[in-house]
Amino acid sequence: MKLQRRHAKAFVPGHITGLFRIHDNFADPLQRGSTGAGFSVKLGTITSIEVIESPASMIVVDYNDIQIEGPVTRTVTQNMLDDIGESYKIHVKHQSGLPIGVGFGASGAGALGTAFALGSIFSDKYDNQTLAQIAHLAEVENHSGLGDVIAQTVGGFELRTHPGAPGIGKIVNIPTSSDFSVVLAGGTGLDTSKILTNSDQRDKINRVGENLVKKIIDSPKLDTFIQCSQEFAFSTDLANKRIRQALQHLEESGFEKSGMVMLGNSVFCFCTKKQTDEVSKILSRHWNANEIFVTGIDQIGGRVL
Repeated sequence: MKLQRRHAKAFVPGHITGLFRIHDNFADPLQRGSTGAGFSVKLGTITSIEVIESPASMIVVDYNDIQIEGPVTRTVTQNMLDDIGESYKIHVKHQSGLPIGVGFGASGAGALGTAFALGSIFSDKYDNQTLAQIAHLAEVENHSGLGDVIAQTVGGFELRTHPGAPGIGKIVNIPTSSDFSVVLAGGTGLDTSKILTNSDQRDKINRVGENLVKKIIDSPKLDTFIQCSQEFAFSTDLANKRIRQALQHLEESGFEKSGMVMLGNSVFCFCTKKQTDEVSKILSRHWNANEIFVTGIDQIGGRVL
């Protein structure tokens, strides 16, 4: 295949899930996914790709200048190489404000950014929906996420009403003010893969999640999302002591538009730009300063740069 170019970049926003229900019993992995609600944030990942002709395929993945295994990125890249049927050395570089393993959608951002950037190099082969489906499949295969990619494809504040990859799953936009700032605090401690494959935990998530997703479908507003997000975190017992205390401190200080990030040892808080310092100070009682991020809603979604 003749390369259109040898370098490409893409940006994909981070994504915060407030509640969800797992739908992964379909034989077709494109049908698997989640229903639920969340929002994309301006804090995200820029993925740069260099493609070099080579007698044997090789994939190198860097995250913030450190070489990593990057199984989700590697899966996207290898699947596209297998589909193309040719050998290349591919160097994938993720520059990101998103920490890994805290529920901010880092794996989905890396997967979608890789697919979009590679797709722009092999531009005669793929459209954006196909590329987003490749990213979704990599997430499903690695048990690293079920609903981030479809949300990160479109951006904004979304309600996922039907599971599946982009082109199959259904999304409804939840109207919100663009004036909101978002403060995130995130640490490691919850393993997405273990939770998604634990039958008892899955049953509890699905039982609680199904009812709450219906509530948001009936009333797709920010206040409903906040209420249902908090109920989901507490009713599923996913909220540990740190998260419960942080949310209590935020509420006592008048910041009630807050909730737990799924799936992470992490929280989010909506506030005005002027209030971000105060919110950050409250959260610094529970997380280190380098684990607290001030950002906003990304309304565009993933795109090639």
